[in-house]
Amino acid sequence: MLSTVLSPTTAPPRAALSSQSVNASPRPAWNSGPGVVVGRHIIADLYGVAPELISRRETVEAILDEVVREARLTEEGRAYKQFEPYGVTGVVLLAESHLAIHTWPEHGLVNVDVFTCGEPEQADEAFRLLLARFRPQWYRHVVMDRG
Repeated sequence: MLSTVLSPTTAPPRAALSSQSVNASPRPAWNSGPGVVVGRHIIADLYGVAPELISRRETVEAILDEVVREARLTEEGRAYKQFEPYGVTGVVLLAESHLAIHTWPEHGLVNVDVFTCGEPEQADEAFRLLLARFRPQWYRHVVMDRG
């Protein structure tokens, strides 16, 4: 099974998101193609997120700005959609790939997609920062080393 379910009271430390702790091996069987690993892809569902953090574009955009900056990612562009009465969809185009988000405040739900090429630690750090900012009651995620 590729999914991992965790119930943090705080965001996990950096080491908790390393490829060794998330994947059984650096090159799992489902990712054993002939190519090299070119990036890390993290897909996650965050549950029990406070509605005030995920209802309005301005708040979500500010959080993603912090994550991109602190994870040392390179923004190339962005697009956001504010839904009424609440909810946000957004994507940040990165030189390294992308960061996407979809929010459902009425359910306390956030879906995130982090994909970075190059150093896998950048995706791990971006995900750790997302957890720290959104503070979910629990989450599940899939980590794939792509290639």
